[in-house]
Amino acid sequence: MIRVVLPSAVSAALAASSSAQLTGYEPLIDWESLSWSKAGLQSELYSSYDRAGENLDYSQFLSPTGHQTGDLANAVVASVDGPGVVRRFWMPHATANSAFDLRVYVDGVKIYDTNTDAYLDGTVGYVDPLLTTTLLGGQTSYEPIVFQESLLIESNNFNDSASNPFPKRRNYYQHNVHALPAGARVVPTTGTLDANQLAARNQALQVVQSAGTNPAGASGTAVLSLTSPQSIAAGSTLTLASPGGSGTVRALNLMMAGATDAELDALRLRVRYDGDTTNAIDIPISQFFGVGAGRFDYQSLPLGVADDGSFYSYWPMPFRQGAVVELHNPSGAPIAIDSAGVEVEPGQVAPQAGYLHAVYHEQTTVADQEHHQLLDVQGKGHYVGNLLWFEASGNRRRLLEGDDIITVDGTEVLFGTGMEDAYNGGYYYNHVVVQTDDGDIPNPESGGGPFAGLMRLDINTLGDTQTRADQYRWLIADPVAFDQSIDVKIENFDQLANIDFGSTAFYYLIDAIAGDLNGDGGVGIDDLDIVLRNWGPAARLGDWTIGDATNDGWVGEDDLQVVLDNWNAGNPPPSVNVPEPGTAAVLGAVLLGAVRRRR
Repeated sequence: MIRVVLPSAVSAALAASSSAQLTGYEPLIDWESLSWSKAGLQSELYSSYDRAGENLDYSQFLSPTGHQTGDLANAVVASVDGPGVVRRFWMPHATANSAFDLRVYVDGVKIYDTNTDAYLDGTVGYVDPLLTTTLLGGQTSYEPIVFQESLLIESNNFNDSASNPFPKRRNYYQHNVHALPAGARVVPTTGTLDANQLAARNQALQVVQSAGTNPAGASGTAVLSLTSPQSIAAGSTLTLASPGGSGTVRALNLMMAGATDAELDALRLRVRYDGDTTNAIDIPISQFFGVGAGRFDYQSLPLGVADDGSFYSYWPMPFRQGAVVELHNPSGAPIAIDSAGVEVEPGQVAPQAGYLHAVYHEQTTVADQEHHQLLDVQGKGHYVGNLLWFEASGNRRRLLEGDDIITVDGTEVLFGTGMEDAYNGGYYYNHVVVQTDDGDIPNPESGGGPFAGLMRLDINTLGDTQTRADQYRWLIADPVAFDQSIDVKIENFDQLANIDFGSTAFYYLIDAIAGDLNGDGGVGIDDLDIVLRNWGPAARLGDWTIGDATNDGWVGEDDLQVVLDNWNAGNPPPSVNVPEPGTAAVLGAVLLGAVRRRR
């Protein structure tokens, strides 16, 4: 084994350097980073779902346990140790208006002592109404609450008796939290914003206000491939773009102004990366963009219908050895398009960037079927949201009682309180316990925002003889990372037969990162330590070769070079001793020089 003694200057640089502190607004500021590995992020949902499975999805807390029906002053809603961020804070509008207590403690300090009505109206402290929306019977805040050492959220419960109004007897809530690795450095929320937090928040607000335009902003170096009006013959394929080298598809637009629903359902968008013959995306136009079938023209951050009527996608789609974007017509008749555009940003792709995938699943339920499956994937990556629709004859609005459930690496991390709740609505999308304040629209047929919305609703309160709901929810600030697998499903409430479900789930898959020797999702000081400690003939631990980044059977200079070449790639757990790339270059020169002198 070789031992390298670092010069004092390099040791000092290592001790002084550190990762940047997290403000909580980062996911909205840097759109490109949406594709980057989220290794080290642990998603948790603190919700009022019924742990006994009896659909009493309210007035359930961490402490005391069980369904609460009496007055309760100090109910623990969420409790987290270590660093993390509250990404999403949701309640039904009627519940929030009941003014339940809200006390938030960050690192043991009470930063909010208010009520849910004031907080979700966006009138508390620096909370901005643009990040706190009221829509479709729900109220949702994406204003991050960042904590370094601990988080505690407390509320109360009112007596479940006729003396209290209906919503006041039902404390519904959902709080999405990202737990960060131990050692992560953050800027804890204090109730006021420092200069860096304010600048970050202002950038985030610009993105949210600009839904319908590219969240990544304009580019002076992107290459646009345009396709003129033409007809795609039956059984044929039209290539929209096939860039070579490395880069990112940063925008995709498609105009089909006169298309019928049948044509939108038939024509398929296909995307492949890096010479792979398997499509990462192969989905009907209607189901990728969420258009047609009576859906309203929504505008969200990644997908929607532009002001000119064209369909847009701003999902970043990185590739390293070329990509193919095409339209395939498997039907028996030609399908016309008015125009198409694919905008590509050429250049090196970050080592930690993943590949966008999407999967569409449509089914008709059978008797006693418990769930509709949105996603079931093996591998490493992160889930970023979905489009979901269901349709049934007659009055089947109780289908909106179905809870969403996410299981990561075999562990259940999210259990919701109802379908409309998962899409930031509430009380059957404001068709029950109807709210009319704060801009909420009673008995809506549709409504949308940057993160979630309802594209179509057929329901008995609108005089419809069938039940249908088309909705979307994007996990932009709150993606769900997985190392081995992810399972996403929604309950088929009452387990009815002959319910039609359709869903498109979007996710990124992450390839193994060169130099990541300990499998933590990034390259850093721990990987360097593995190389130095295992210098010589490569040892094995089961199927894992320790320190051999080049797979040549030897841990040595070449493996050290791989680690240094990919320094800070990926998303390693932050450490107070992680050198910046410039420091790593100096360190690499010193280490290689020492190794060669020793040889």
